[in-house]
Amino acid sequence: MSFNTALSGIRAANTDLEVTGNNIANASTTGFKTSRVEFGDVYASSLLGSGSNTPGSGVGVQNIRQQFGQGNLNFTDNQLDLAVNGGGFFVVDDGGDQLFTRAGAFGLDQDGYVVTNTGYNLQGYTADEDGNVSGILSDLQVDVSTQAPRQTTDVSASINVNANQQVLETVGQSFSTDGLAVGESLKGLREPTTTIIDTGVNTGALAGLAVGETRSVTAQFSLTRNPGEDDERSVDIDIDDDFSSPDELVQEINNQILAGNINAVATLDGGVIKIQDGTEGVDSNFDIAETSTTPPAGPSVDIDGTNFDPSQFTVEEQGEPAQDNGYAPQQLVISNPEGTEVTYNSEQGASAAQTASELNALPGVSATATTTATIDGLTLDNSSQTLQLNGVVLTSSDINALADEINNLTTSTLPGISAEVVTDPGTNQDNLVLTSSVGTDLNFSFADGGSSGFITVLGSNTAGSNQTLDLNTDPAMGDASQSIVVGGQISILMDEGYEVASATPAVGNLFAPLGPASFTEVPVNQFDPEDQATYNHATSNTIFDSMGNPHVMTQYFVKQPYDPNNPSTSPNHWVMYVQVDGQEVGDPDPTLPPPENTLPTQAAFNVHFNQDGTLNESLTDTMLISNWTPRDEQGNEIGALGPLPVLQGGSTPVAEPPSSSNFLIDLAGSTQFGAEFAVEQLDQDGYTTGRLSGLDVNDSGIIFARFTNGEAQVLGQVALANFANVEALKPVGDTMWAQSADTGEAVIGAPGSASLGSINSGALEESNVDLSSQLVNLIIAQRNFQASAKTIETANQTTQTIINLR
Repeated sequence: MSFNTALSGIRAANTDLEVTGNNIANASTTGFKTSRVEFGDVYASSLLGSGSNTPGSGVGVQNIRQQFGQGNLNFTDNQLDLAVNGGGFFVVDDGGDQLFTRAGAFGLDQDGYVVTNTGYNLQGYTADEDGNVSGILSDLQVDVSTQAPRQTTDVSASINVNANQQVLETVGQSFSTDGLAVGESLKGLREPTTTIIDTGVNTGALAGLAVGETRSVTAQFSLTRNPGEDDERSVDIDIDDDFSSPDELVQEINNQILAGNINAVATLDGGVIKIQDGTEGVDSNFDIAETSTTPPAGPSVDIDGTNFDPSQFTVEEQGEPAQDNGYAPQQLVISNPEGTEVTYNSEQGASAAQTASELNALPGVSATATTTATIDGLTLDNSSQTLQLNGVVLTSSDINALADEINNLTTSTLPGISAEVVTDPGTNQDNLVLTSSVGTDLNFSFADGGSSGFITVLGSNTAGSNQTLDLNTDPAMGDASQSIVVGGQISILMDEGYEVASATPAVGNLFAPLGPASFTEVPVNQFDPEDQATYNHATSNTIFDSMGNPHVMTQYFVKQPYDPNNPSTSPNHWVMYVQVDGQEVGDPDPTLPPPENTLPTQAAFNVHFNQDGTLNESLTDTMLISNWTPRDEQGNEIGALGPLPVLQGGSTPVAEPPSSSNFLIDLAGSTQFGAEFAVEQLDQDGYTTGRLSGLDVNDSGIIFARFTNGEAQVLGQVALANFANVEALKPVGDTMWAQSADTGEAVIGAPGSASLGSINSGALEESNVDLSSQLVNLIIAQRNFQASAKTIETANQTTQTIINLR
C-alpha cells in the first residue's frame, strides 16, 4: 500500500513538473495563458464504508487549471498586430473548424485575407462599399488591388461669409459714340499741304546795314488759328524796336508767335518775310488773318520802300489738311452725385483712342475704344506691294497672307491692330476685317512709287461709306496722294450717380443727340473671376470626374445690395458663382440665338441668411451643377461622363451610380457672422484611383484601409468571442483553444460590447506567465518528487526487514 501511495506522489510531482516546465517554456509565447496543477488526496473506500482512521491512498491530479488573466501589452509598429484588452478571444477559422486565440500576430496572405502565422483566417464582420458593417461572420479580407475612382456627386461645405463686407457691385450708365461720322470711311489727302502767306515786306534795308548800325521797325498785325471755329486761338504781333539784321526781325516775330501758342513760323524767302503754318502738317488747318485788329499808330517804318502793312498780306499757297476721321469737336458736361459738373471738350480729328484716354482721366468715368474697318477682298490689288496701313508698308497680296502679316505686327509696328478673314454670308465672299483694340484710326494709302493698286474700304455698314483708292487706271489722277481713314467708336461707362448734363453741339458727328434711350443701366464692378475687386470671398477645392481625373472647382461669393424701398432686393443676400477649371458651368440659355444658345452660361446661385446669421435654407437655391464638361489643361474634352442640363432631364438628387458629370453643392451649416471668411467644413465624395498604403484598426475592431488617393475605407470589423466558462476551453496548440462541452456556447460580438474587451492595434499580448513564481513551483515539485521517492525507499527497507525475519 505504501508503495502505491508513494507512486501516486511521484506521478503528481511529475505532472506538476510538466505543467510548470510548460509554463516556463512559454514565458515568451504571445497570447499564452499559464496553467496550474490542482491536487486531491485519495482514500480507499469499501461498500460498507471506511473507518475514520483509514489511512490515505495517495494523491491524484484533480485539474490542470488555465489562468486567463490579462497579459502585458507589447507595442509594435505593425498595425495588424492586435491585442485584446479585457475579455474575449479572436475567432479564427481552420478549414471550417472554429478556434479561439489571444495571440494577435496577424498578417495578409496572397489573396489579402487576414491570417495567423499558421494560416488560419481571422473572422469578423465585412463592410459594403459605403462602409456599413454587416452582422455576418466571415473571413476578413483586405482588397490589395487598385481602388477604382469615384466621381464627385456631392460637395458639402460649411462656410462663414463676413457680415461686415461691403457691396462691391453698383449700377451705372453706359452710352457710346453714335454720330454720323463714327466708323465712316473718309477719303482725302494722304499728307497735308502748307498755307504760305506773303507779307510783301522785303528786308533788304536791314540786310544792307553796316556793322553796329540798326534801324527802327514798327509793325502790328494778328494771327488767328481756326477763325470762326470753337477752338479759335489768336495772337497779336506787336513790334517796336531796333534791329540790325533781317534774321533778328524774323526771330522776334517767331518769339511772339510761340508765346501765343500758335503753330506758325516766319521765314525769309529771298529777303521777303513770309508766314506759314506749322511744319509736318501739324495744325494744317491754320489760317492767318489778313486784317489787323489795330491799325499801326502813325506811319509804318519804310523797309526798302515797303511798309509792313497787313492789308498787303496775300495767300501765296492755300494749304489743305490731311484726311482725318472727320470727328468735329464736341463738348460733354458730366455731373457727379453731388451735382458738381465737369466739362470735357474733344479735339478736332482726335482718334477714339485719344478721346477715350482723356475721358478716363475724368472722375467716375471709364471709356474704351475700338476701330473696325473692312477691306473688300474681291477687288483688293497690292501687286506693287506698296499698300500702307497707318504708314506701315504691307507686302502681301493675298488677303490670308495679308491677315497673317498684320497679325505678326500687332505687338510691334501696328500695336493693337489685328486682322481676320471673314466670309460674307450673303455673297459668300471673303473680306478682311481689321480691328484696333485701342481705338486708333485706321489709315489706308499707297506708298510713293506704286504703279498699281486698288483697295475698297467699307467702313461702316452704310453704302455711302465705301471709299476706293485706285492706282490701276491712272495714278496721276490723284489717288497716289490720297488716303482713306476710318475712325473708332467709344464706349463710356459712368459710375452710379454720374450723368451727362449736356452735350454741345446737341447734334454732332461724334455723339448724336443724347436722350434717355441713349443710356443703358449696367452693373459697375460686375463679377469677374479674373478681377479680385469684383467678389468678396473665394475658395477652391478638388473634385473628380468619372475617370478619376482631378479638377478645381472655385466658388466666388458676392454680397448683394439691399434697398428697403426696393422690394426686389432682400437683406443678407449673397450670390455664389461657380467655375470648374476656369470654365463656366451654367446651363445654356435657350433664348439666345445659335450657337450661343448651346454654350455654358455663368453658374450663379442665390444664398440667403437669417437675421441670426444662420443659413436660410428655404430661400437659398438648390445648387445643381448640370453643365460641366470635363476637359484637360488645353481645354480638350477627355471623354469622361458629360453634363445633363436641366432642360434635358438633369435633376436632384444626382442618380447613383452617376450617368452624367452633374453634382450637388450643399451649404448646410453655413453662416453670415461678423468674422473673417472661413471654410469651417468641406467634404466631397469623389476620389481618384488609389492603391493600398496602410491599415488602421480602432479600439472597436473597425479596420480602415488607407489609400494613396487620400481615401480611408472601412473594410470590416474584427469579431471577439467569450464563454461562460473560459477555463473549460480545450488547448489545441499554436496558442489556440477549442470549444468544449463545459465552456457553454461561444458569445461572438463586436469589441467593446457586452463582456468583450477592446482592441489595441499595433500591440501584442504577452504571456501571463510569472517566471519567478514558476521557478519556485519548480523547486517545490522537485522536492515533492524526491520525498515520494524517499517513501518508496523507506517502504522497501521495511519490507526487506519483514522478509528477513526467520
